[in-house]
Amino acid sequence: MTLADIAQVGVRLGISLAGIYLLLCVLLWILQDKLIFHPRPVAAEPRHPAAAAVELARPDAVLRGWTVNADSTGPLIVYFGGNAEEVSGHIAGFAERDATTVLFNYRGFGTSDGKPSEAVLVPDAVAIIEWAKARFPNRPLVLFGLSLGSGIATLAAPDVQPDAAILVSPYRSVEHIALATYPIFPIRWMLKHPFRAFTAVAHMPQTLVFAAPNDRVIKFAETEAQLRNFGTKAELRTFAIDHGQFLAHQPVWEAVDAFLAGVPARAAEVAEWSEDE
Repeated sequence: MTLADIAQVGVRLGISLAGIYLLLCVLLWILQDKLIFHPRPVAAEPRHPAAAAVELARPDAVLRGWTVNADSTGPLIVYFGGNAEEVSGHIAGFAERDATTVLFNYRGFGTSDGKPSEAVLVPDAVAIIEWAKARFPNRPLVLFGLSLGSGIATLAAPDVQPDAAILVSPYRSVEHIALATYPIFPIRWMLKHPFRAFTAVAHMPQTLVFAAPNDRVIKFAETEAQLRNFGTKAELRTFAIDHGQFLAHQPVWEAVDAFLAGVPARAAEVAEWSEDE
């Protein structure tokens, strides 16, 4: 084989590899919604006595969820779940808290209408929080976000001014996670749902953070990077559990209860400071 033949083979191989790479880029772009969002149906209609079904009409969809402990005089929690979570499974856990909790399924999850995307989920979150504040006024507001929901809660914060927050496996952005997972692809140009939570950290209040050092979904290093953005506003608690086990782990709920007990006093201090300003 001559040098010319070798060069020709090299060119053909390069063209083939480039074609495969471009094909993979196209497939990743097409499939990204399925990689990020995993809608789940309601397995069984909740019958917990502390829960009441509610609806929120948006301009192009109806969101459906539940209020839990509506008669409580404790803080108001608004919960945002993970990317493969139907939230009614947490009703029993929130029913044991000294707080009122509002849980809505994302678009396409449970019986909520529509299709999920960052473009609608963050405005939906703001609308849900404002709805909850109007329905349960004069309560300290606590945003509670798990996994994907930690970013949604954080991105909603500038518009709703929470008094406290609880985040499980928070991240800087889905973009950062995707870049670490698919380093050879131009993620910044391809990603439709970057969920850049790091851009809203300045608007977050005192925050309790749960993380697992061996988390295989959102790496602990990613959570640590986001915690550096929080600085002293975040308190980290770690547990040797899997990503999907946090709200089935009693020590997590014990830490939640202890944190919630201090929320009214912190909210009062912030309000007094704001009046002085």
